[in-house]
Amino acid sequence: MHSGMYVAATGFLASERRLETITNNLANINTPGYKADRLVFESYLSKAGASEPTAATRSEGTRPSDFVVPSEQYTDQAQGPMKSTGNPLDLAIEGEGFFAVMTANGERYTRAGNFQVGPNGELVTANGDVALDDMDRPIIVNDGVVTVDQSGQIWVEKESATGQNSDVPMEMSASGRSAGKLKIVEFSKPLELTKEGNGLYRAEDPGAALKAENARVSQGTLEQSNVNMIMEMTQLIQNQRLAETYQKLITENDAMTGQMISQVGR
Repeated sequence: MHSGMYVAATGFLASERRLETITNNLANINTPGYKADRLVFESYLSKAGASEPTAATRSEGTRPSDFVVPSEQYTDQAQGPMKSTGNPLDLAIEGEGFFAVMTANGERYTRAGNFQVGPNGELVTANGDVALDDMDRPIIVNDGVVTVDQSGQIWVEKESATGQNSDVPMEMSASGRSAGKLKIVEFSKPLELTKEGNGLYRAEDPGAALKAENARVSQGTLEQSNVNMIMEMTQLIQNQRLAETYQKLITENDAMTGQMISQVGR
């Protein structure tokens, strides 16, 4: 295959990969705590080594650097805008950090703070994963009125007699019963977290989770997606134009190849 066809084909495949990333970001623009995915593209030249093209390559009018491939995908961990909801179970982390939750696959981490009360009175995510306190226990709030301070300490008031039946040790104060302190962790290398879907992240090394010293919890607030719609739509249009250009190049190269074969066969 002519190198021009390779250039067009790899460029078209790269544009398809980029389209998937952009559309997924746009689909999650209203998902609390969602972090946009980004693609990094790398030229063939940098992968093969920073050497000058050979004479044969020059004669074809193409440099190896014309071959572009997606080298990696990463998550943009920049904080999203905060939105006041007035719901006492909506919690947002200001600064770096993740809520620790227990899933069917073990401990995971999330920025999505749209919590609710589970069937057993525990604080759970929208997907039913149990929020953990700093002692790795479920946080039991039952049917009480929940107050959360900036440190993540949770207090519960006005529980019914049924709701107060719990095996969790109770600490009482003027603010009500202590339900524990949210486990909020941070990572020295958050880009190395693996995105699992449903707003969850997995740490390859569980020991990498450190106590988030500077994180502040805002009650009645949700962190919105950090997806910038204008930027994503602009990239979508640019990507569509690139895809059309590459597709045209593929068609033209295919036609040229057909003509060459036809002439040789005469």
